[in-house]
Amino acid sequence: MAPADGFCGIDPDGMGQLATSLRGAADRLTAFSKEFDGKLRRHGIATPALREIADIADWGGTQVSMLHGRIDLINALGKGAPELDGGGDRSSLVHLPDELEGFETARGLASMYGNDILVNHGGELQAALIHEHADEVAKLAKNPQAAAAFFALLSPQIRDSLASLIASTGSKTARKDLAAFSAALGAALRAPALVPAFAKVRADLVKPAGSKVTAWNRLALLKSANAPSNVRSAAARALVLDDFAKKPRQDWRAAGPTETKVYGLPSDVVALGLEVLAEDGTAARDAFARMGGADVKLSQADKMKRFLDYAKGAGTGDEVADAFGRVLEAGTESTTEKAGRHSPAAAAFALDAMRAAGSFGDDLPTVAKDSMVIIAKSYIHELASGTRFDKAVDRASGIGVPENWVALPGVTPAFYLSPGDAHRFLKTFVGDKRLTDDFDKTAAQFRHDTLTAAARLDARDGTRYFEDTARVFGDLAGVEFKATLDVRGERDATDDLILDITKNTLALGVDQIPLVGPLADEGIKAGWELAKAYGISTALDGWADGFETRVEEVTGARSDFVLRQKYDMAHILHESGYPASDLPAELISKSTGNLKTYDELLAEAKREAGEDKGWEQALREKLTPYEHWMDSNNNLDTKIEDASHFQTSDQAKEQLRVWN
Repeated sequence: MAPADGFCGIDPDGMGQLATSLRGAADRLTAFSKEFDGKLRRHGIATPALREIADIADWGGTQVSMLHGRIDLINALGKGAPELDGGGDRSSLVHLPDELEGFETARGLASMYGNDILVNHGGELQAALIHEHADEVAKLAKNPQAAAAFFALLSPQIRDSLASLIASTGSKTARKDLAAFSAALGAALRAPALVPAFAKVRADLVKPAGSKVTAWNRLALLKSANAPSNVRSAAARALVLDDFAKKPRQDWRAAGPTETKVYGLPSDVVALGLEVLAEDGTAARDAFARMGGADVKLSQADKMKRFLDYAKGAGTGDEVADAFGRVLEAGTESTTEKAGRHSPAAAAFALDAMRAAGSFGDDLPTVAKDSMVIIAKSYIHELASGTRFDKAVDRASGIGVPENWVALPGVTPAFYLSPGDAHRFLKTFVGDKRLTDDFDKTAAQFRHDTLTAAARLDARDGTRYFEDTARVFGDLAGVEFKATLDVRGERDATDDLILDITKNTLALGVDQIPLVGPLADEGIKAGWELAKAYGISTALDGWADGFETRVEEVTGARSDFVLRQKYDMAHILHESGYPASDLPAELISKSTGNLKTYDELLAEAKREAGEDKGWEQALREKLTPYEHWMDSNNNLDTKIEDASHFQTSDQAKEQLRVWN
């Protein structure tokens, strides 16, 4: 029969009446068949028809059991559903998805785990039984409403201790088994809420748990669930972070060594709350914006500092700092959005994150520093703008464009750091050479690409973007190296810089010197290292002379970094098409057909050197036509000299003393 008004469903009360009627009919049929079977047999009359009637009665009995089971299931899944609008006997009907078969499976699994496996067994047998049926739980993720039914039918006591119960069995597959439950829960949370009884499960997950152990178990279940952002945020806040924001000074450990070893999860419930937010930028931003509710008057940056303060003083500090760093990565969208094109929400979060982390400088917990360099690379535009001293040097960090600011092509910050905040943030990671090298690769490429773009604009329009851009990157390089000096000390920082500059040229044998082109990674990185050396070259009394001496001590060769920077500028301008006369034949590279790099000329000089002529003389002879060519192109030569001069200035260092 076609459904009336487009609706077809089950009325539990009506089905109950049907079951009662069917039960009565079956009983009467059974009694009838027994009575007449006995009478007829006394007269020797066969009764096959009565046997068929008895079979019908038996069938009716089984159907009664099925109907009552289905009534119980529907009523259980419908708990908490508001009555539908409208009058008549339809007002009590509950809308459920057409998932009865899946619901039956879910009920069976919930009963098996909740009434048997997790309560009547222990040890290896319990572990084996949990694992044996975990795949069936995982499959529920393909049927989100059935998954919702499973958790709705599982007792809250079991649900709130799943992680601990599974771990306590000593199972070697505990991590995989818990992941199966998490996958099913995540599917249910992501699906439309069509199973009314699941609303209570959802509500329980996002309200205070009453104990840190229960909170830890709920968060452990959510950790791999890929839950919606609003659930992650609400759960992390309700279960731990709101309380932490109000009263951070307490023992937040909630899990024992068994759970932490089995799952690889932190014992600290604060750290686990942060883990739930990690990799979900929307959840991270929402949680920090709302954390603590109206009772907490802290700014977002101050909330961030509270976690770092706690991490530095708690025995579980590394757990917290590591998770916190990854939450900042997520909230800033450092791995999901392109540098220079960040969304307003991510940028606002990043501004607070960089200021909060920067207030700790090198004192930031070590395990969080990897995250800082990821943020630094993603927000390289903001750092390059933040270290500028040519405009609005008295600016405070903020989203708005500073007064009298002049934008440069290719540098598109979403917010504007003060020089002091930029310097302090750089100090969070420059003490670790591995992290500094990682950042420098990004800074070097950004410098090269931006200078190249500026040179092309100048060549086309006669502007002076190249010089201004060179100054900006000179400031950034100088402030970065000043931060390195502050953290690591002059000798250590200087020696590493020397090795970085010379490792591809002076420190290698003649035959090993690479012909580094302007687009090669090594050449681009070398240009940045030179910029760092220039940016700080007069920052300390006698530093420039000392730098030359240290080069000789470390490499056994004199420094040529002053020359390299000048020719680096010339090469970028020429490759970008800046107007100039034709190149002399001796300056054209056979390998590229373009202007030779300084490294190519140096390599040639060392190959041609002999007993009668040192490589320094040979290099001087090779650079003579280079100088004549530049001198004959006055506009190009002036541009090269100005750009080089801007990058060798110690202005950034001197101004940092005032504006830090």
